Amino acid sequence: MPEFFYTTARNNQARPSQHFRVTPVAGSLGADVHDIDLNDLSDAGQADLRQALMDHQVLFIRDQSLSVEQLEAVSLRFGEFGVEPYVKPMADHPHVVHVVKEAGEGTPFVFGGAWHSDWTFQERPPAFTLLYGHDVPEVGGDTLFNNMYLACEWLSPALRKMLLGLNGVNSPEFGYGPNAKHNAGLESMQILYGENVDHDVRSHPLITRHPETGRNVLFANPAYTLGIEGMKAEEARPILDYLFSIATAPAFTVRMRWTPGTLAIWDNRCVWHQPVSDYFGNRREMFRTTVVGDKPQRGSEE
Repeated sequence: MPEFFYTTARNNQARPSQHFRVTPVAGSLGADVHDIDLNDLSDAGQADLRQALMDHQVLFIRDQSLSVEQLEAVSLRFGEFGVEPYVKPMADHPHVVHVVKEAGEGTPFVFGGAWHSDWTFQERPPAFTLLYGHDVPEVGGDTLFNNMYLACEWLSPALRKMLLGLNGVNSPEFGYGPNAKHNAGLESMQILYGENVDHDVRSHPLITRHPETGRNVLFANPAYTLGIEGMKAEEARPILDYLFSIATAPAFTVRMRWTPGTLAIWDNRCVWHQPVSDYFGNRREMFRTTVVGDKPQRGSEE
C-alpha cells in the first residue's frame, strides 16, 4: 500500500500585520499577500514581510508595479545579490535574469522546468529567489512549490538519524553539462551549457539547519543532488529516489497561480519549485533575482 501523506491546517497559519493582508493558500505552505506597495514599504513592514516569508516559505505579492530597477531595490532589502551561473543576465542589469518564453518558440521546454531548489551546487546557494510576473498567460504557467520542512519531519527517526551524518553531492551536470541539450529549446534565453561542470560539484549536508528558523530541512533535490558522498551510485539512488518521492507528495505542495504584477518570493533553504509547462503557444515573461545565502550547515537531532 502506498504511503498516505498528510499535514495539518495549523501548519500554515497567517499572523496579523498592520502593513498588509496575508491569505494562506494551502495547508502545506504558501500565501497571497495583498494591500501592500513594495515601492513604499517601511522598515517595520519589511520586517513583517520577512517574517511572513519564514512563516509561509513562499509569498505571492499581488498587484505590484515594478520596473527592473525597482525589482533590484526590493531584492536588496532581503540581502546581497546572488551569483547567476549558466544563464546570461540582462546586459544593463547583471543580477537580473530575463525569463521569457515567446509564443512562437518551437518546443515546450521552459527554464528550470523540473523540481529543484536554485543553484544548490554553489558554496553559498541562494537564500531567496524573487520572480516578477510581467506578462503571464491567461491560462496555465503556474508554479509548484513544496515544503522541505515537512518532508524532513515525515522521515522515520532511524532514517533521519542516518541522513544527519551524510552529505549530498550537488552538481549542475543534468541541467547544464555536456548532455544538457534540452537547453537548445529555450530560444529566447541565453543559457550556457555543454561544457565540463566538475568545478561546480559540491557536497552539502542532506539535512540542514535553517539559519533563521532553526528547523531541520531535507536539503536535496532531483535536479542537482546526484549522489551521496561515500556511497556507490547504486546505493545512493534508491535513497534519493525515496526522499524525492516524499518531497513531491501532494500534501506537501502548493500550486500558485500567476497574475500580472505579481512578485513571488521563496526561501530556497526549505522549498523546491517547478514551473509548469502547460502554456506552449502563449507568451510568458518574468524577471528574476536571487539573494545569496549562507553555506548550508548540518542539522541536529531534535
